[in-house]
Amino acid sequence: MYEKLEGRVMWEKTDQGIHIGIPVRRGPFAAVYGPLVAIWLVVATIRYWKLLAGPHPEDINFTLQTIAIGIYSVGFIYFVCWLAWTSTGETVVTLNPPEVKIQTCVFGVNLSTRTLQTNQINRMKFIPPSRFVTQRSVLNPNSSRIQFLVNDRPQSFAKGVSKDEARALIDKMLQVYEFPRSWF
Repeated sequence: MYEKLEGRVMWEKTDQGIHIGIPVRRGPFAAVYGPLVAIWLVVATIRYWKLLAGPHPEDINFTLQTIAIGIYSVGFIYFVCWLAWTSTGETVVTLNPPEVKIQTCVFGVNLSTRTLQTNQINRMKFIPPSRFVTQRSVLNPNSSRIQFLVNDRPQSFAKGVSKDEARALIDKMLQVYEFPRSWF
């Protein structure tokens, strides 16, 4: 049974270690972007449905409209994937003393998995959020992460984690395995 660790981060104790769930951080415009795109897609669907339902001569305008339908279709697929990621995306970390497994899941379906030996991981630390490229005065909360080295190559997980969530997460992981030269 998952327990709340800090903020969005949930964890549970397993037989040999811990299991941690970190939901995706929703951006500030998710509540606006979703309905706006949905309305845009409905309007475009009605327009192009009427265009395709009627007679259409073979001219350049119809060809351009067909290309526009293809672009709208790609946009719809992108929107559905973004919506699935934003609403159900999660990073799952399973830490047992011999290994760490980091999984990226959507709808509970595993999209990618990294399995690392714990004795190869060192220098686990929190990387604070950086600033937006276009607006240097505004922090991008999705740029924060927990970073560590594996064979002197940087790896990261828990993108968008807050400072308090990262502190609690790293402390809980250090209780299971003492990663060398790790700090908050």
